[in-house]
Amino acid sequence: MGYAVHRLLIINALLHLCIVVSAVKADEHDVAIMVAKQNIEYLQRLYARATDQIGTNLPENIEAGREVYHRIFTSDATIRASDPSGSQFSVTGPDEWVKVVDGALSVFDSTQHLLGTQIVELESMPDADGRAGKGKMSSFLQAWHQDDDRVIDIYLGTYFSKVRYTKGVGWQIYDMQLEKVAGEVIHKRPQSPELKITSELDRK
Repeated sequence: MGYAVHRLLIINALLHLCIVVSAVKADEHDVAIMVAKQNIEYLQRLYARATDQIGTNLPENIEAGREVYHRIFTSDATIRASDPSGSQFSVTGPDEWVKVVDGALSVFDSTQHLLGTQIVELESMPDADGRAGKGKMSSFLQAWHQDDDRVIDIYLGTYFSKVRYTKGVGWQIYDMQLEKVAGEVIHKRPQSPELKITSELDRK
């Protein structure tokens, strides 16, 4: 085998190795982005579950919800939302938001917060030292609240959350805005005896 051919084979092998290494690095980067997006999405999902825990009005569940809030929000997080009447709430920090949520949901017997479409946009990934990771997320909300004696309150909205990576903790929300899209409050009224009789005759 001539020297030129041998050299060409070595160059081809090195080029192939570079391509393989580049592909592996690209795959690892794609996987890291995918994992980051999933972790960010779970922040809002955990928020929904914690909010329903607080909505039970049980002291132990309120504290369990508070613990989750402290995990998913930064200590200086700005949190804003509008209630069904259109009033705006804005506080700083998870403990203050627990007060808002507890006050808003304490009048209901039960609640359920459902998340639909979630879109995460990463601005940057954290570096090797766990710095610089930032992004944003939008999440569709359908919330159902019930008071057995009075009303059913349906709230449709969208969460707009800004997130950053905290070293030793992971992704956290540092700014969250809940914008109301639509809603309905159904007032429960006792059915009159005449209507009950009519309904029974119609069924027969």
